[in-house]
Amino acid sequence: MYDLVIIGTGPGGYEAIMTALRMGLKIAVVEKNKLGGNCLNRACIPTKYFRTGAHLVEKLSVVNEYGIILGDYKLDYTKAWEGKEKAIGFLRRSLEQLLKAKKTPVYKGTGKIIDKNKVEITKIDGSKETIEAKYILIATGSVPVDIGNIKIDGENVLSTEDYMDRLTSLPEKVLVVGGGVAGCELGYIMNKYGTKVYIVELMDRLLPSPIISTEISRFLHRKFKKLGIQTYFNTTLKEYKISDGKIECKLSNGEEITVDKILLSVGRKPNTDIDTIGIEKDEKGFIKVNKYMQTNFENIYACGDVVNSPMLAHVASYEARIAVNNMFNKEKEEADYSLVPWAIFTAYEIAHVGLNEEQAKSQGIETITGYYPYTYNEKAVDEHESEGFIRLVFEKNSQRIIGASIVGIGASELIHELAFAIKDKYTAKDLHEFIYFHPSLSEILIYATYDIVIGKLFR
Repeated sequence: MYDLVIIGTGPGGYEAIMTALRMGLKIAVVEKNKLGGNCLNRACIPTKYFRTGAHLVEKLSVVNEYGIILGDYKLDYTKAWEGKEKAIGFLRRSLEQLLKAKKTPVYKGTGKIIDKNKVEITKIDGSKETIEAKYILIATGSVPVDIGNIKIDGENVLSTEDYMDRLTSLPEKVLVVGGGVAGCELGYIMNKYGTKVYIVELMDRLLPSPIISTEISRFLHRKFKKLGIQTYFNTTLKEYKISDGKIECKLSNGEEITVDKILLSVGRKPNTDIDTIGIEKDEKGFIKVNKYMQTNFENIYACGDVVNSPMLAHVASYEARIAVNNMFNKEKEEADYSLVPWAIFTAYEIAHVGLNEEQAKSQGIETITGYYPYTYNEKAVDEHESEGFIRLVFEKNSQRIIGASIVGIGASELIHELAFAIKDKYTAKDLHEFIYFHPSLSEILIYATYDIVIGKLFR
């Protein structure tokens, strides 16, 4: 009998593996697809790989400013796709080698919990095998969803996973249904590699989430306009017809466009068809867990997209660490989602932590904010990356920081400084008086607090 069986090897499963092996536990791993799960193979990592290429394409327009004179160049997305495969293949093999070195068995197939201590694995050839463990961790992630009459077929209508797995070259025109995170990230990538991109969004803005301020949405929308990405808000894809290899699309606003592919990016649902023993789930299919990541079975835990928490890779990893600790240590940990940083990699890096102004207002918190554009940050100017801004949110009376948003170069790294500041209850004065290296992007923190700590330059 194993100490722990981990079903799924995405960010949650991977973190559980690393934690359990360091604790000296006897574990087994169940994975029906490629090691590394969706994040490594079809989402977080390959998306950032392609985004790096897309951003480099954009940077080519300014390299002459550094005295680098380039001749004609061409774009080859197939080469980029092959490079992506090499990158994620290296990371996947690293995990395979580690598991082999630690003599950890990997059962290839679909896992099903048939008893509180038993997992049945159905292999590709249809054969079955049952393994036993003291504890089980469910880390099976999520899958893309269809919407209305738009059905993913993997050929004409693609999911984001199809995009990563199968789209080795880009079509001339693509309609992206959904202007959320994945739609904006992949829309930017395709645009910079030469595809004409249309985005339809049911809501009235890009990135229509309460955690993303309307200020950020407007800023990104202006950039998309500049890039030639055409957006339709308060609009849906009403119907489509495939004719002679093209897709004729009718939008709910009455417009008609013809494209080569449709990319459906309207969200994901938890992959929780995992048991026959009655693990409790909510009305949306998420596994119910307590604050210790424990299901209604005391020895079965769950983490990541299968539970109703932020669908973020780093949240899955965080929950996995908590789950494994609570299985095997006496001192229990509780999950706390009050300070989860996140970042988006589209035409800009966009990052946030804590509360934005709209969220604070909805909670009855009176705020003041500090703002500073990247335009005057010397490091950003040196990098020809002076588009962007920082917005810091403070509780008005105490001037304690409660939230931060950054749009621009380095946002995904800088946001961690502000997460620590929120956790340690820094005030605007604390942030302002710290000595920052010059020139650095971090200096935007000084200038975003000037108006609050010292006074406005222009009154």
